[in-house]
Amino acid sequence: MFITELFKHWTFRAFAPGTLLRTKYNAFKELLKLDERCLEHIADLEEIHYGREQADWTRVVWLTEELGRDIRSLIEQLQIMSPVKYMDLQDYATKLNFYVRMGVSVENPRIEPPFVFTLPEATKMLEAAGGKAANLARISFERDINLLPARVISAHAYHYFIEANDLREELDKRLSVISLTDAVTLDELAYEMQELILQADMPDPIANEIEIAALELGKNGVKLAVRSSAVAEDGVASFAGQYSSILDVTPANIIQAWKEVVASKYTPRAIAYRIMNGLADTETSMAVLIMPMVDAVCSGVAYSTAPAEHAAHLNEPAIAVYATSGIGEKLVSGSITAQTTFISKAAKPRIMEKPSHSVVPTPTLKRIAAQAQQLEAFFGEPQDVEWVVDHRSRIFIVQSRPIPQSRRAQPTECPAHDLRALDTNHECASMGIASGKVRVVANCQDITELPHGTILVTRGLGPVLTRVIHRLNGVIAERGSAASHFASVAREFNVPVLCGVADACSRYTNDQLVTVDGTTGSVFDGILPECNQENEAPQQGVIPRLGKVLPRIARLTLLDPESESFAPEYCKSLHDLVRFVHEKGVEEMFSLVDKSSRGLSGSRKLQTHLPLSMYVLNLDKGLFHSAAGKKEVEQSDIASVPMWAFWFGLSSELVTWHDALPHFDWEHFDKVSAGIISKDSPLLASYAIISDKYMHAMMRFGYHFSVVDCMCGDKDRQNYIRFRFMGGGGKSHQRTLRLDFIERVLSKNNFSIERKGDMLNARHGMEEEHIIQQRLALLGLLLAKTRMLDMRLEETSDLDSLEKEFTRDLGSLTY
Repeated sequence: MFITELFKHWTFRAFAPGTLLRTKYNAFKELLKLDERCLEHIADLEEIHYGREQADWTRVVWLTEELGRDIRSLIEQLQIMSPVKYMDLQDYATKLNFYVRMGVSVENPRIEPPFVFTLPEATKMLEAAGGKAANLARISFERDINLLPARVISAHAYHYFIEANDLREELDKRLSVISLTDAVTLDELAYEMQELILQADMPDPIANEIEIAALELGKNGVKLAVRSSAVAEDGVASFAGQYSSILDVTPANIIQAWKEVVASKYTPRAIAYRIMNGLADTETSMAVLIMPMVDAVCSGVAYSTAPAEHAAHLNEPAIAVYATSGIGEKLVSGSITAQTTFISKAAKPRIMEKPSHSVVPTPTLKRIAAQAQQLEAFFGEPQDVEWVVDHRSRIFIVQSRPIPQSRRAQPTECPAHDLRALDTNHECASMGIASGKVRVVANCQDITELPHGTILVTRGLGPVLTRVIHRLNGVIAERGSAASHFASVAREFNVPVLCGVADACSRYTNDQLVTVDGTTGSVFDGILPECNQENEAPQQGVIPRLGKVLPRIARLTLLDPESESFAPEYCKSLHDLVRFVHEKGVEEMFSLVDKSSRGLSGSRKLQTHLPLSMYVLNLDKGLFHSAAGKKEVEQSDIASVPMWAFWFGLSSELVTWHDALPHFDWEHFDKVSAGIISKDSPLLASYAIISDKYMHAMMRFGYHFSVVDCMCGDKDRQNYIRFRFMGGGGKSHQRTLRLDFIERVLSKNNFSIERKGDMLNARHGMEEEHIIQQRLALLGLLLAKTRMLDMRLEETSDLDSLEKEFTRDLGSLTY
């Protein structure tokens, strides 16, 4: 392939140089497009890293893959422009891309059996059991802890199911475009992913093991509970309430129930929570617990150490037991207010505070508290324990997980103020102090989007609120409790939550400014500036994780194109490579045609009133259709935007031209003419190679020449100007003074300058189209004004008046 391209390049160079020019230009156009796309990918990755965009890890992987592909294509375009110089550049790209891919890759999932096992068996395969089942497996040998007989459908079964149905590509396609800022698209994509799961076929090897386990647990007509136990659930990230539990399932419906639990992995709230914790989809694979339903008299949650916000009024450490009659689904879903009992953390627990008509007898409450303390000692940290009591007063533990800890150090004491209290002494489900604008949404299920910094007023604390937690400064709820799943998540994100605020949805109004005090349970009229910061989602997982590989992607160390270290072997990141290829691409265009004008066959003379000979070669859309068939073109035939701007300055009425003194390459004419070459010959003339957005012009004025190479279009990132000025007929010090003058003018108009002897090189970086047009008009005027200037200059003091005159003329040059 490379030999073929090299042969074409040499063939064109020898026999069809005009074709080579067009080939190089087309490659350059594509290079600029790819350069812009690469920079956009890098910017997108930085947006995710710095938390300004909340995207799935699949998008990070996709962006790095796209970046790698585009860089390879970018280098290919440079190699088309110059096949020999950059032969080894792809090797450097491959090495850097390898490091990046290693940094973002997630371990391949395992799909080997067994797919179903008991809790004791799960102790040998904790990761495959998922968070909930793994914790139960660890305590399955603890004395005095009653667990229900259960089966674990492993995370390997989930991966087997995904692979057997070829779902990974379809899931990743949707996950890679999800952004938490677009609630509507999130809902649509989440629904599509859930449907993919629900409509897929269950492979026989998994189905057989699950159905056998369900039949064993569901003997004698016992109904089953099918609960999530995802990998990473009930760990550092609680995932409280994010996944579904399906109750009262018959063995005949076990496969459908398993699918529904797996599909809940792709609800908007679960996706949002996972993204905010920086976890990849494959890192939260779904294991599932099957256990018999309990004919519950009461059930609830015990916190082995009562939340500080809920037990602030107590003078000693306590255990908090939240209870309701029957099954506790409504309690953890935040739709009801729990009965709360506080029990001392002592060798002999005592009741510190209890409802007058408790649904749980006092001896049972003490036994629940004792088991909660036992589990705290076993795991070595406070536990959130779900329990259920049957008609024989037996206590069953169905879940134990660490109590989520706040991720931020924010003030929990309200600063001194004189705001009027609107509500006081309500239950605090999550601590913190925050101010903001009220948004009333009575039914939390109706929430799709909220402004950043919202104080939400709602009836219950449904887990669906998790999907907008990054937009919430605080929550005021009529119902719910500190035991609800959303309260657990709110504590993770330090969002203050008040419960039991009667008639809140009717008493508070949209856009009302309030301050929520999650320590005293109060709401105040107005805001406190120090408490009015938006609650931005921290993405604790994404930022450090992406941060480890981001230097290999985005850090720019290749800065000075003139430095010896501006070379492929010094590229330390993909951004360095992109920078190198872009700079070398522009450099190749800058040397598009040598001074001999080789390759300009097919160019046409430009008719002009100026006393100079000018030829134009159209590469692509540089001339209007009016130029078709003409041997000579007029200024009105030119469609090229940069050529128009440059010519506007060059042909300005502010410049006086002397018809008696034609401007062409006198030096070359002196050397070779001998009366043979006409002064109108293209070999002596100035020329411009143009397209609609590109111009490469070489201007020959007597004994000096200049080159202007530029891109000027609506893509700011692609725009640039490169300028070279060299030679002259004056004495050495006169040529130096003219360069001094040119440098003064250009440096004051944002050009960077480099000088070597009597050659000046200038660059103007990326800028909006109209700015580039103005700079091109400036260059045209500057070249017109400085022709033969070196013959007149003698002293440095001459430059001051020249500069003032030029600045005045430039000001009156209206493009």
